[in-house]
Amino acid sequence: MSDDNRFWWPFDLSPAEEAATGAFRERMRREPQALDVGAATLAADLLAHMMGRHVRAILERDSLPHTCHLLNGWGNARLDGRPLLEHLEPFVHRDEAGRPYILQRDPEGEFHPWQAIAYTVMAGVDPLHPLPGVRASFKDIALNSRQLNVTDGIELGHLLYALAALEPEPRADTAPFLMGADVCDVTALMERAVDAHHHGGFEVCRKVHLTEGLCAAAANIRGMERFRKDAQGFLEGQLDILFVLGAALEQVDLLAARGEKGGPGTLLHQLRESLLIDSPLENHCYYVGHLIELATLAHVAGFPIPQETWSAMAFVANRLNHTFPRFLPHTVFAECFLHFGHYRRAITLLLEVDRARAGGRALTPADFARYTVDFDCLPPLPAGVSLDAAGPAPTGEGLYTLAPPPAGGRPEFEAIVARYSQGASAHLKARGGFPHFRRMAPPSWPRAFHYELLDYGGDVGAEIHLESDAVRPLGPRVQALRERVAGRFPGLEVTWDGGWSRGRGRLRVLFPAGTPVERVASGIQTLVEETFADLDAAASGLSVPVAPWALPLATPASSPVVPPAR
Repeated sequence: MSDDNRFWWPFDLSPAEEAATGAFRERMRREPQALDVGAATLAADLLAHMMGRHVRAILERDSLPHTCHLLNGWGNARLDGRPLLEHLEPFVHRDEAGRPYILQRDPEGEFHPWQAIAYTVMAGVDPLHPLPGVRASFKDIALNSRQLNVTDGIELGHLLYALAALEPEPRADTAPFLMGADVCDVTALMERAVDAHHHGGFEVCRKVHLTEGLCAAAANIRGMERFRKDAQGFLEGQLDILFVLGAALEQVDLLAARGEKGGPGTLLHQLRESLLIDSPLENHCYYVGHLIELATLAHVAGFPIPQETWSAMAFVANRLNHTFPRFLPHTVFAECFLHFGHYRRAITLLLEVDRARAGGRALTPADFARYTVDFDCLPPLPAGVSLDAAGPAPTGEGLYTLAPPPAGGRPEFEAIVARYSQGASAHLKARGGFPHFRRMAPPSWPRAFHYELLDYGGDVGAEIHLESDAVRPLGPRVQALRERVAGRFPGLEVTWDGGWSRGRGRLRVLFPAGTPVERVASGIQTLVEETFADLDAAASGLSVPVAPWALPLATPASSPVVPPAR
């Protein structure tokens, strides 16, 4: 398979792997497979119920990448009477003209540009769905978020997928996008994406999202039709990976029938090594989920999907849907929910596409949104089905492993956080769920400006952080408070660190290891009491400006894209 002049193919398989993959492909041609609708539906329901146990803790992490993956796997779900989409509101900034947007590739916003926006589109959410807290629709917020803060075309997949739905008709005055020092129109983005697919790395979900974005944009954005051939070539290479995954799952069946395990020396082990997924079941769901998602969305965009590929999707989904429910109660679900979220979105899309194909119709927005969960009213699971672990994990069978639990936070630090939050006002309670830090700030402050408890593994800092250029102007005001703060903490190290966060700065009160929990917890409260009044008005009124090239251009889209004159 590696020497057949493919347009794009990422693997160099051994002869044995080539033979197994080719045999599996031929079987899919000879023996068409149908999706087991009952198993797929139950798998989706199990993942809905499992997420119901963890959704609040995940939202408590106060991270847009985590929140957007909830939207990806469970839709614009209802929780405590509110749609999940409203949890994007704390990440929305406003520019000097009052326009709302989300920072891109920034700790205070997206990790991958337009990731949350793409997953919201993929969830079938109406683009005009309002976010009442910011008095704007998610489409308005998306189309104002044009500073990408990346230079690598490998990062453009989510953006191109969402842009195809939200801005399919670029106009002469359509605002460009900023990538580093380069100002790009959509054609330039497409060119960079194609180049990155040929030559770039595999950091962003193995280029699957890049393929997804190219297919959607080539099919739906006016003027991008010339990229369709590239998109088709990349798509075919990506979807052929399903046959390698299918061959691996066939090996699981063969080993299980013989009562054997899948360790080194087996063909299963070789295939997994080539796929770079090793033995964790979560990795299998993640990769299969991404590829099924790609195939179904490409089909919706009008790209032909061969019948053997539909069969391969049904085969791998059926195998995993019958396998992972036994493992699910034993997973560290909150740490691997991204894997299962992509998988749930994939199998629910496959269900809807199968129904639409059987009816000879195209998918509608209602079809895309049908998988959405209501966490406030989850229907009961079938009798006899439970998510509680009973007995040892099936990993003892030797065919799959499970991802190990992560190292948790120090008990002493967790005790400090809990003690502080007991006495803090509602708008200044510690937020987030990361093991080594917690933030505190009212909703009116930019997210990049906050108080923070930071664990150094022994010492603990009670700090004020500035973590974006937008809040840099507050640095002198915070620095000026150092002497006053030091007066409240005699004997402790109180410093202004001007090099913190690329020179934006922080004020730190350092409590040495062994300081009683009560002393540190009361210390952060003292820091807040001493400084909050001085900082609140300035922080609450701070806007986050955008550069002039983020404003609409008056030049035609086909003209060379240059920043407008000031």
